[in-house]
Amino acid sequence: MSTRADGGRPGMCHTGPVAGDGATGVGAAGETRDGADGGTALHVLVGTDATTMARRAAAVALRPLRSQEKYSSRAQVTLPAADADPHRTPFLVEHAGQAVGFGVLDAVGYLDALTDRPREAALLRAFYIDARHQHRGHGRAAARLLPGLVPEVVPGARWLYLTVNEANPAGLRAYAAGGFTDVGRYLGGSLGPQRIMRVAVRQRAGGALPQ
Repeated sequence: MSTRADGGRPGMCHTGPVAGDGATGVGAAGETRDGADGGTALHVLVGTDATTMARRAAAVALRPLRSQEKYSSRAQVTLPAADADPHRTPFLVEHAGQAVGFGVLDAVGYLDALTDRPREAALLRAFYIDARHQHRGHGRAAARLLPGLVPEVVPGARWLYLTVNEANPAGLRAYAAGGFTDVGRYLGGSLGPQRIMRVAVRQRAGGALPQ
């Protein structure tokens, strides 16, 4: 399962609860967990503490299937790129304490090509599940968690967008199972037509829901 890598904010502090559906929520700063699937968690990879550095090293060791890498790249490449861009926030997917996936939330990217309200959106990019951990539901679990993490890293976002190549039906099915809806076609990539998918962001307590 992967999204396009093309098109973190070092030093950001990610704290505070997020209103959820009872199964998910934010634990420690920059961490979102799913209590419904046996221990999947998303960890923001910003900071130089020992735990974060260990997770960053684990992320770099993750790789998608070779056939998927042209779409998502891999953390060895996309983690440094996120560090260098103040609009991008890298995150690690863990299951039962083991690193299983990686992705980047982007506050800018190519959102202006996906929505007429790019300032109210965030973009998921460079996302994949490690080849050794695919077909176990980790991608779907991470997709369900992402709407709760977005307000921590892109506070103004009301929607989370992504694009998936039309030649990747398994990815389309996985994101749909994770709550994303197909809202159109994107022709701006270099590897062929893609589907645009989005999901509503879970607002902080007291926040308004997207219209």
